[in-house]
Amino acid sequence: MRLKYMFGGLAVLALLAGSVLFIRPVAAQEPMADLILHNGKVLTVDDNFTIAQAVAIAGNKIIAVGTNDEVLKKAGPNTQKIDLQGKTVTPGLIDSHRHMYSAAEQTYGGMFQPQDLHRYIVDWKGVSSKQDVLNEVKAIMDQYKFKPGQWIYFANALPFLGNNQGTIEQAKILYDDLNQWELDKVIPNNPAMMSLGIPDFNGLLLNKKAMDIIWPKYGDFIKKNGRFWIDASGRPDGHMEPPANRIALAFSYDRDPAVLAAMYKKNMDENTSMGLTMIDTRVPKDSIAAYKLLESKGQLTFRVGIGEIEPFGNVTDLSDSNMKNYAHEIGSGDDMIWVTGVGPTAVDGVTSRACTDQKRTGTYTVIDSWFPMGQCHMDSEYKGSPKRAAAPSENYFRNWVMASGKDNVRFANVHVAGDRAVGTLLNVVEQIQKQYGKDATKNWAFDHCDMVNPADWKRLARTGIYMSCYVATSILGSALIAQAYGDKVANTFPSPLKSMVDTGVKVVMESDSNSYIWDDLEKAVTRKDKNGKVWAPQERIDRPTTLRMMTRWPADYVLKGDKLGSIETGKLADLLVLDKDYMTVPEDSIHTIHPEITIFDGKIVYVQSQYAQENNFRPQGALISNYDDLIKERKFRAGGTAFGGG
Repeated sequence: MRLKYMFGGLAVLALLAGSVLFIRPVAAQEPMADLILHNGKVLTVDDNFTIAQAVAIAGNKIIAVGTNDEVLKKAGPNTQKIDLQGKTVTPGLIDSHRHMYSAAEQTYGGMFQPQDLHRYIVDWKGVSSKQDVLNEVKAIMDQYKFKPGQWIYFANALPFLGNNQGTIEQAKILYDDLNQWELDKVIPNNPAMMSLGIPDFNGLLLNKKAMDIIWPKYGDFIKKNGRFWIDASGRPDGHMEPPANRIALAFSYDRDPAVLAAMYKKNMDENTSMGLTMIDTRVPKDSIAAYKLLESKGQLTFRVGIGEIEPFGNVTDLSDSNMKNYAHEIGSGDDMIWVTGVGPTAVDGVTSRACTDQKRTGTYTVIDSWFPMGQCHMDSEYKGSPKRAAAPSENYFRNWVMASGKDNVRFANVHVAGDRAVGTLLNVVEQIQKQYGKDATKNWAFDHCDMVNPADWKRLARTGIYMSCYVATSILGSALIAQAYGDKVANTFPSPLKSMVDTGVKVVMESDSNSYIWDDLEKAVTRKDKNGKVWAPQERIDRPTTLRMMTRWPADYVLKGDKLGSIETGKLADLLVLDKDYMTVPEDSIHTIHPEITIFDGKIVYVQSQYAQENNFRPQGALISNYDDLIKERKFRAGGTAFGGG
């Protein structure tokens, strides 16, 4: 009986085993490709800078990279195939610091009226006195009949940066003659802010009504933390530097997202045509709403990394609970729009206002005398422009950075232009790491690299700080730096890419401006200015490294290194098909490269018009155009670049 039972049990087990074998699920079938690019030169920018022949995309992801034969096996009956005929493919370009929203407002502001944009241009042509400016402002007030209590932003068409600057006489009018009481004569019933010929986050002039709103609530904070200018009797005269000006600036982010989105879409088309598939920068709240509106309509053709700017200056209590709230926001969002940092926007100025230890030997800009050491906000001894600044007792910038380290709020998207600013920030980072551990500043970043002291290269590597560097801007400004600080500084300090990389610093590239992005790549390779002069030739970098700096490495900067930056299986499909071979085109011709196809999130979003015509290729929903034609559509506003954002 026992043997019968045993054999019977074995029989049952055999049947069960057979049934298990019978019902074993078939392995999930790998997806067929929606799109295959083959017969090309695919610069994957993976760890080994592998060059492949083909890449397959399914949905919004890359599913295969390799030889033509390997990848074409992923083709199904409905797969779209593009024979590249030897053309070069790269990952989509990632700009780690580009002010796309302010560029859009500058170049397409003519699409709208001032009342739509909440920006009113003050024309300084022919201005020779304070009264001339007040007459201009009064004319605007009379024309637009503002409701009492409505905030007004006056953008002076008067730049004090780079070329085509205003005059020193105009600077004296704006900085010395105008004040809150003078503006009150022509703006008595409305709070107003006026730009100072520098980015608005670095300074504003407020009228009396604005001061009457801000001072009762924030006066104690401003007196303690600064920075504001005073008249001969010690009264605040309305000129504000940060953090004080950030309180007022927040009132200007009140524009209609639909209006902004129309301009942003035009600028986005330009960026898409040059191959940018991701841009990271500081972004105000109304601009964020506009990009989210484009996303909701399926019109977003590059990813947006957000550096939140409103908290700084408006969080007057830097206690644990307040700062930890922002720590939770880092990385929040989706793969289209997400938060990459929360920071001070800028810890110094730029050009003559860059915070530097270098002694000036010549003139840089006409406002040099107002900022002889630059705007050094991290320095406790810096009170503001030394001519008339009040004396705060606390350094809000330093306190903010320390609180950020303590509470794991990522410091990024922050303009750090001068060598003294870099060094001072490194001192604070080292203090944070000593007190709270190295992870307290994980993924922190300093942007611009305008001037970096060679003595700080090893410190940057040791602390693990990302350096996001503009190159074209540095090189184009090197002549001014040489004029102000001498040839040695001009050939050592600005954007020292190769030296920092060789030292172990994590370096990525940015454009900062509205430039054509391939010109930035060329400048990193050649270091030539527009006249052909080479600045800091020892800092030239090779083409693979340059491409890494605009793809793979900034993907880590924007916290998406696992999803972006290279052409590898499993990553999001952001790719470019180029009209020239980036690796072999003469180095002085890199700026002539144009994408023929831009693929974003797995979809063809742009096709160069000549390529479309020659290949009868017009994918549904794709923009068919070219960069040169797109920029002809720009509609500048009167005043050009007078918008305050930098």
